[in-house]
Amino acid sequence: MAGNDQPWSWWNRLRRSKYSVASVVAYTLFTDMVVYGVVIPVLPLLVIERLHGDSRMVGLLFGCYAFGLLLSTPVFAILSDKYENRRYPMMFGLIGMAVSTLAFAKADTYFWLVVARMAQGVSGGASWTIGLGMLADVFPKESLGTVMGTVLTAHTFGFAVGPPLAGWILEYWGYAVPFYVCAAIASINFLAILWISEPEKHGGVKAAIREQEDQLRTEEEQASEATPLVSGHAKAKPSIGMIGLLKNWRIMSCVLCVVISASVFSGIEPALPIYLKEQYGASSSTTGFIFVFMVVPAFLSPVIGYLSDNYGRKSISAAGLITMAVISPVLAIKYSSVYQIIPPLMIFGLSSPMTLTPILPEMGEVVHEIGGAAYAQVYALYNMAFSTGMFFGPVAAGFLMELGGFFTVMAAFGVALLVCSPIMVDWQGLWHSIMSSRRD
Repeated sequence: MAGNDQPWSWWNRLRRSKYSVASVVAYTLFTDMVVYGVVIPVLPLLVIERLHGDSRMVGLLFGCYAFGLLLSTPVFAILSDKYENRRYPMMFGLIGMAVSTLAFAKADTYFWLVVARMAQGVSGGASWTIGLGMLADVFPKESLGTVMGTVLTAHTFGFAVGPPLAGWILEYWGYAVPFYVCAAIASINFLAILWISEPEKHGGVKAAIREQEDQLRTEEEQASEATPLVSGHAKAKPSIGMIGLLKNWRIMSCVLCVVISASVFSGIEPALPIYLKEQYGASSSTTGFIFVFMVVPAFLSPVIGYLSDNYGRKSISAAGLITMAVISPVLAIKYSSVYQIIPPLMIFGLSSPMTLTPILPEMGEVVHEIGGAAYAQVYALYNMAFSTGMFFGPVAAGFLMELGGFFTVMAAFGVALLVCSPIMVDWQGLWHSIMSSRRD
């Protein structure tokens, strides 16, 4: 038997390797964000020049991605956990991504563009939900944070690659070719998912959770025999649902912060290409190149995470909101050269990780302090809030762009951010600090 397995043993080990799984998940997130980023310089021109639409139609089209993502994420999560299979739903999602991307190349009406964009969002739900679940299956919880942080850099890199790639291809080969390239990337991704073996659950976080649940159940059974009844009932541990979490102000403030930040950051995506074209006559390749500088600061997220852990998460988030609010109207100043918009755009890009990076650990800390086992639900709230912002931001930007132009969009975003920034200030801690200084 050993002799028969020997020629292929290294190949089988490679297919089952947790590092192969991590590599494929990283490539999947890269693919998803390349496909997402490719549309930024292409769709506004496609809607306005080919279909003779307006900025409202562009904004709604961008928002449809988030709508599909919001609808599909819980469905993929439930099905994947119920049938304990990750590869098949991911392959289904990648087929959908390839088909929907090809639909952009062939669509000749606005309706079919909307359908294709929503289908992209649905496919993205499979990539994110199931891909991160695969990592949790095969990596121990002690190293999961490091692994996820490393894998997520592929997501940032994909978003940095998408817009300039699409702009360059569009300028020289036309509207359809960027989508053909993305469909090819998604097809290779499908083959990569097909190649790896279904992750074995016994070595990862899922097994650890089951073991903890069994241990907890045993402890509760033992405790119930020794614990006296209170008013005829045994004392139970608190069970916290999403509604209960939202009643906690710290959770609610985080959710509101995510919605407004995601709205503004995604709202600029359909508006800026139109503005650069109208104001500076920027080509599609120039627009894609400029967008890279908005994404580059995201690579500083680990540094921002370190600062938020040491200097206060809410303080860093509030500073991010205020920075985004101040810099938003600066982007709409008329510069002598289109490239002069790059420095304020980089500050704008930096304000997003400043705002959002501290949010997840802040929400997790609240759940820990409450004492309930609601980590999955609180992070689901984060994803729902982010998807909501991704939908409303582009739609609002499209309508505001039609009403008053790019300056109106960015000024309105700035005002909304300033109004919402106080929700992330630790007023109680600030008051105690002031009173302590007065006593000293």
